[in-house]
Amino acid sequence: MTGSSATIPVTVIGGFLGAGKTTFVNHLLATGSPRTAVLVNDFGEINVDATLIASHDGSTMTLTNGCICCSIGTGFIDTMCKVLDAEVPFERIVIEASGVGDPWKIAEIALIEPSLRLERVVVLADASRIVQLIDDARVGDTVCGQFAQCDVVLLNKSDLVDVAGLAAARAALLALRPGLRIIETSRAALPTLASLDVGAAMSAFRADSPDAVPRDHGAAFRSWAYRRDGAFDRARIAGALAALPPELLRLKGSCRLAGEAGAHVFQLVDRAWSLTPPAPDQPVSPGIVLVGVGTCDLPPPAVLDAILDRALAAGASS
Repeated sequence: MTGSSATIPVTVIGGFLGAGKTTFVNHLLATGSPRTAVLVNDFGEINVDATLIASHDGSTMTLTNGCICCSIGTGFIDTMCKVLDAEVPFERIVIEASGVGDPWKIAEIALIEPSLRLERVVVLADASRIVQLIDDARVGDTVCGQFAQCDVVLLNKSDLVDVAGLAAARAALLALRPGLRIIETSRAALPTLASLDVGAAMSAFRADSPDAVPRDHGAAFRSWAYRRDGAFDRARIAGALAALPPELLRLKGSCRLAGEAGAHVFQLVDRAWSLTPPAPDQPVSPGIVLVGVGTCDLPPPAVLDAILDRALAAGASS
């Protein structure tokens, strides 16, 4: 990818849907060292203070501190090549793995590319849900696999559970890997990458053997996109969302509400959902644009579309 003899340290961030990866990545962009390249799956979800943005071309956001944030989109290798071929080399690369992906599969790229040096694999776990996710027959294997070769876990949203719940979350993670390094975090108290090195033992990273068979996440999960002109009727939203099947694990995007100015950022994890105003610099689509991820037995898109169509305001196009 590049002819430089210097190696660039790489951090891979993983974690299941809704664990808080986007919030953590945004935190790193705001507090990280200069010349950091951050590669993310959901570029539109990264909310950075507008005063930090030097330029924004839709696929790459350049910050005033020298960092960039690139959308991985459909071509991870192409995006990585773009970063490595930058005229002024980056000092660090941070990569956010998909919420249903194996962060180690991305980390292995840093092991085989001579210009990269794998520094750490960080996986976030939602303290309020991790016990249930590990035991969930639908997603448990995927969730457990994300912790198999990480070197630190951020037990996130720890402020949302009581002492007993936090202890149960820790016990569930340690049952997967005794001795696993766990750091309790929350939205208001996230670490920097440098602070993760304090007290950390050196990890002996290695790539899997060439004949290792990667887990087929495409077969285990399905995605769904919902796009409509117009707006939702606020009074109808709760009923429509309650009718969505449990196989739908995550739904996010932007929408407009009838009679209300501006767009809203929509987030749903399991049955919990929220509508919040976008950040001043966050791009939002006109109308309604939502993207969902579910298990392999997620109902067909037409069925899901019909459920959300119930929440459309009168006169909205479907």
